Amino acid sequence: MSQITFKNKQTGKSVTLDFNLKILKSAGREVFIQDSAVYSLLHRLFTLQATLLSYSDIGCIVKDQKSSFHMEDSPDSIIANKYVFKARTVLKNVMIEDFIMTVRGLGYKVSPKWLFFVEEQVDEESKNAFIEEITAIIEDCITYSESADITQDKSGLSFIKPDQDVVMRHFRRMNDCYHAFLSRYSSPGNSIELFELREKITKVLLYALYWRVGDSLTDDKFRSDYKNELKLILRQINQAVALLS
Repeated sequence: MSQITFKNKQTGKSVTLDFNLKILKSAGREVFIQDSAVYSLLHRLFTLQATLLSYSDIGCIVKDQKSSFHMEDSPDSIIANKYVFKARTVLKNVMIEDFIMTVRGLGYKVSPKWLFFVEEQVDEESKNAFIEEITAIIEDCITYSESADITQDKSGLSFIKPDQDVVMRHFRRMNDCYHAFLSRYSSPGNSIELFELREKITKVLLYALYWRVGDSLTDDKFRSDYKNELKLILRQINQAVALLS
C-alpha cells in the first residue's frame, strides 16, 4: 500500500500520508515532509494506528534519522515533545489539528477520533463526495438563475449579472472540491480521464460564474437552457468519474 488514509469519525475530514512521495494530503491541500525524522514519526503513527509511541520510541526514531550529536544530551521526552510539535505543525498545514493525541507521562498516539480507512473505501468516498459537491453547486447555480434578473444588451445577447459574493462562493467551492479530487486521482493511468473531467469542470465553472450567454432568448428560455445544459454537463461528469480507476 503506497498510502494510508485516516478519517475523523466526528467531522468527516480525512488525511492521507503518501509513502512514495512523502506528502501529507487533506482537503485539497498537500505538503511535502522535508524533515526525515518528522516523516518517520508520522509514518510510524499512520502504520501503528492506535498503538502508543513512547518517548523512547520517538527518541530512537529521531536519533536514527539525525546525526549522533543531534540533541545527544537531551532526554527522550524532550526530543519527543519537540518532534511531535513539528509533526503537528505539518498536520496543521493541511488543516488537521487533532490527529496526534498526548498520553500524559507516556508518549503519543493517534487520536481515537481518527479511524483507519482502506484504499477502496477512500476511492469510492472521494468520488461520491466530489459528485455530491458538484451536484450541489449546480443546483445552487440553477436556483440563483431562477430568481436573478436576465440582462439583454443592445445586440440581443442575454446574460446574468450575478452578485459578486455568489460568484466567489461558487468559485471557492468548485476549486476546493476539484483540487481535492484531482490530487487523489492523479496517476499515469488516469491521465486521459482526468483531462476529460477537467474539460467538463471548466464548463461548470463558466456557468457558475454566470458567463453563459444566450442569443435573442426570452427570460424563460434562457433559464430553461441554462438549467438543461448544466444537467447535461453533470451527467457527463458522472460518466467521466465512473471511468477513473
